[in-house]
Amino acid sequence: MSEQEHGSTIADHLQYWTYVIDEKNPFMQIHLDTMLISILVAASLVGFSLWLGKRLTADAPSGAQNFMESVVDFINQTVRDNFPVHNPLIAPLAMTIFIFIFLVNTLDILPSYLIGNIAHLFGVTHFRPVPTNDLNLPAAMAISIFVLVLYYEFKLKPVHFIKELLFEPFANLVPKPFGYLIVPLNLVLKLVEEIAKPLSLSFRLFGNMFAGEVIFLLISFLLLGGGVVGMFFGFFVGLGWTIFHLFIGLLQAFIFMILTVVYLSIAHQPVEH
Repeated sequence: MSEQEHGSTIADHLQYWTYVIDEKNPFMQIHLDTMLISILVAASLVGFSLWLGKRLTADAPSGAQNFMESVVDFINQTVRDNFPVHNPLIAPLAMTIFIFIFLVNTLDILPSYLIGNIAHLFGVTHFRPVPTNDLNLPAAMAISIFVLVLYYEFKLKPVHFIKELLFEPFANLVPKPFGYLIVPLNLVLKLVEEIAKPLSLSFRLFGNMFAGEVIFLLISFLLLGGGVVGMFFGFFVGLGWTIFHLFIGLLQAFIFMILTVVYLSIAHQPVEH
């Protein structure tokens, strides 16, 4: 089957199911596919947790319970290794981030046209099934973590944090009467340092998953438009890339989780006198 027979191009598969609020403002729109899949995955996690919670046993754990206990032990050990103080919020937050991102990332291993064609049956012209391919979701998660970091910075050491904003790294290197003149420069540098945290979190996840989606689409077009030879080689190339992409999705989920724990750990570090 050729590209033309399939009736679409790669660019068509990179468009979102969008609800436009204001056509003149590109920011006034909602990507419905990102929201729908994110809500469905989150609801599935809640449903699975409720289902498993009713079946927990200490005598003869089931396969699902054993698996989740190993995941919980892994997350707890990771938090203990990177978070020196006690905060009951951190481990559940880390586990939620890790599992949610991994699940939405692995949706990319489904056939490239499957979910889109199902959406077409309901009149949806464009549909992108992996929410992390949309910068809005990684950015929203990163900003939420950034706000949480600022919350703990101001809650646990407000005076020290404000001093860092205003007087580090340069103001303390010069005599005090002149140090105050460098406060604007310190403030700009500190703000850049802080804003870089959510930017690095969001763009790293988005960039890796977006690149993976494009390669999946290229392999799909090779299968569809390359004849028997293209389908033969495309199948093995696609299988290899699928295995690699599963690893990348897992790695990106772990990186997002571990950076979240590290940033929150920095916010909890006691002030050194």
